[in-house]
Amino acid sequence: MAAAISSQTPMTFEERVVREARRFDLKPLLDVLQAHGYGREEILFESTDEGSSGSVVHAVRFATKPLRLVTITLNMGLLGDSSLLPSYFLMLIERSRDPERFYDFLRFFDHRLLENLTRALYVEDSGVYKDWRGFQRSFLRMLSLGSTSTLGWLAQTYFPELRTHTSRHAFATETPNHAARAGISRLDGTSVMGRVYESDAAGFKIDLFAEEEVNSRGRAWPSIVLERLDERLLPILAPQRIPLVVRLTVMTHASWTRVDFSFADEHGYLGYERLRGDPEAGHTIVMYKGITGQDPLVGREE
Repeated sequence: MAAAISSQTPMTFEERVVREARRFDLKPLLDVLQAHGYGREEILFESTDEGSSGSVVHAVRFATKPLRLVTITLNMGLLGDSSLLPSYFLMLIERSRDPERFYDFLRFFDHRLLENLTRALYVEDSGVYKDWRGFQRSFLRMLSLGSTSTLGWLAQTYFPELRTHTSRHAFATETPNHAARAGISRLDGTSVMGRVYESDAAGFKIDLFAEEEVNSRGRAWPSIVLERLDERLLPILAPQRIPLVVRLTVMTHASWTRVDFSFADEHGYLGYERLRGDPEAGHTIVMYKGITGQDPLVGREE
């Protein structure tokens, strides 16, 4: 009975991280530890010669005594497969009377090397820049965001799971400034008949292609795309005032058809009809349409 009760007890955060350690990449692991209150000063890096190069993270251990500490064992470093340490030292360690003391000596330098590596790879978390967001904005102002290549790179950065395609797109604009007015306008070709003047403005179109309706965790891609647009991509493009349309195309629909009923008001072909559901279940959806930094027009199906 006690075993049955303990098996139903929910696992703590630390227990889940220890169990799924090898499934983590290094950056997501550091992010989730920081989100749960573990600072960089409480993280200790070490390498191992018992791991494999199939994963970066080999194991994670949590300790509370004598200090609160998280030990991350990586398949790189002085003891890893790609170690620059000569094999002579490893042979010397194994022949010594107390190999563990020599390993502790190497782990001191191991931690320093791996800590410096993570700070060099993930400078946003290293504390080198006081205002990382401001640093990013200053560099983005140096880029030419009004080009298909830069927008394509930016879209692929924030949607790495999807196939992207960026192209130029014409936006219809209306302005009342050129409307002809009696006694004011000249008949020299600068005025137009009617209340508004329609013209095309140059803009961009980003097409996102998803193979399935949902991602690996079962979330619908339209909601994921809207979330990333609102929280990440559009705030970057807001100061640029770029005319932009973002479309999502789902290549395969798991619930595309259903059996046609004889008593239905509308009938399909060959005894099947398309499953009618929410607008987000459409084939191609306009996720964003407008000028960045202004109120957009979202969620329209094409």
